[in-house]
Amino acid sequence: MSDQQGFPEPFGESGGAGAAGGPEGPERRGMRGRTIAIIVLAAVVVVLIVVVASLVFARGTKVSPTATPITTPTTPSPTPTRTSTPTPTQSGGTATCSVNALSVTLGSFSGAAGSTYVPILFKNTSSKPCELHGFPGVSFVGKGNGTQLGAAADWDQSQPIVQNTLQPGSTVAAKLRIAQAGNYDSGQCQPLVADGLRVYPPHSTKSVFVQAANLTACQNDAVHLLTVISPVAPQ
Repeated sequence: MSDQQGFPEPFGESGGAGAAGGPEGPERRGMRGRTIAIIVLAAVVVVLIVVVASLVFARGTKVSPTATPITTPTTPSPTPTRTSTPTPTQSGGTATCSVNALSVTLGSFSGAAGSTYVPILFKNTSSKPCELHGFPGVSFVGKGNGTQLGAAADWDQSQPIVQNTLQPGSTVAAKLRIAQAGNYDSGQCQPLVADGLRVYPPHSTKSVFVQAANLTACQNDAVHLLTVISPVAPQ
């Protein structure tokens, strides 16, 4: 009996044993590792390509907002139109009575209850008719040089204004009330004899000096002695 009958052949000595499922050799294992590395590298490259493509696409399709100017409709400012102001004393084409066309004088004085009344007369001395209506401006003047003394006359507008067409030579009058300076404390009034009156015809910027005697003014303009109690009207 042979000594080898009960023992198997040594492992690995048969040429087919390794091919039938024995452990892989070093060469085969190295090939599989390279394959896996190539697959992983390819996957990484694909991922990078996808990421880069996504970024490029996102940047290319991003629309930068453009500020669109908002146009607000504007209404053009109206150009100021120079409008001529009608002269209040013109009516039906008749010119206003100017200072040069008028003679201004004082009528007769009358007194009552601490006041003196006097009409201021306006006579058309021109050769053409003219219009005159409203209240004249009146003030005391003195000191020999036309200095205004005290306050200018107030207007009592309780009576209506009427239109007056003055034919050449015709006259209208406004009535003036002069309060007595003696009605006031001298310290408050600061009385001074006046040389006369400065009179502005209605709607005139030029005045006329009308000399008058026995008129005492208050230099304190807080005291009002003069009041025109009626607008110009026929006598």
